[in-house]
Amino acid sequence: MDTNDVNNYMKKVRRYLKNTKLNDLSRMIEITKMDNLGRGKAFLVAGVVAWSAFTCSFGNVNSASAAQLGLMSTATALTDSMRLGGIPYRNRNGKVVISGSASQGDNILEGCQQRAQVAYNMARANEPRITMDMLDIANRLGTSMEGLEYSVKTASSIKSKIDRKTNKALEAGETPKQDFEYVSETGDLLRYTEVVNHDEMADKVRDTVALLEEKGYTLDEIDNKYLNKDGRYKAVHLNATSPSGQTFEIQVHSQETLAASRATHKMYEEWRAPETSKERK
Repeated sequence: MDTNDVNNYMKKVRRYLKNTKLNDLSRMIEITKMDNLGRGKAFLVAGVVAWSAFTCSFGNVNSASAAQLGLMSTATALTDSMRLGGIPYRNRNGKVVISGSASQGDNILEGCQQRAQVAYNMARANEPRITMDMLDIANRLGTSMEGLEYSVKTASSIKSKIDRKTNKALEAGETPKQDFEYVSETGDLLRYTEVVNHDEMADKVRDTVALLEEKGYTLDEIDNKYLNKDGRYKAVHLNATSPSGQTFEIQVHSQETLAASRATHKMYEEWRAPETSKERK
């Protein structure tokens, strides 16, 4: 990408800012918790975030990349890791993260068909707009989003999932599905972790569902992990579909259940790995 591409993109951003209500940008700053950058920088970041979230699609990756390059010299260093319109967010620990940034260097499905890659790319392109809605919901409910940098599942994680399902089918004497079928039916290509106070779990789940539906999302399933008394993992999973048709997952945790999940995650990964022996499991 050359200087002309960046300049042309920034001209579009400036025109967008002129036509955007000040209250809308103030709301963007509030939602992403980026209000300590200073007025000028914060509004510029908000403008580019808004542009990326509402115009980013599979066909205009260059525009989002141009936004990154343009901001690096005029706004703040946090844009060094912006990816495909990734949304900056200051989490409850005060750290600024970029949504989906974990997939920035891990987004190629090695050894998979092109149709599988396209399905994954489409999910990545849908992420910024969905993320803004999830941050808005968290802001309105007084909850927080945790691990937003992992909002996009990495390609290596997806490939591992394809391999596990393929091996499981073969062990059962069945014909495995095509890799793109496995990718398309994966409901957590995009996933979010909403952290709530433990005593408010039920109420916050209901409120989250209500706000999702208010925004035009469809709730497909509620998976209450608390009902599994023998399982190590406790949370409430919401499987939803965006107005554009993108499926994704919201994991509603308390700080306590999230800590417990992280403490046992390595053992869980070992348990589900195909190469782990039955004796070890």
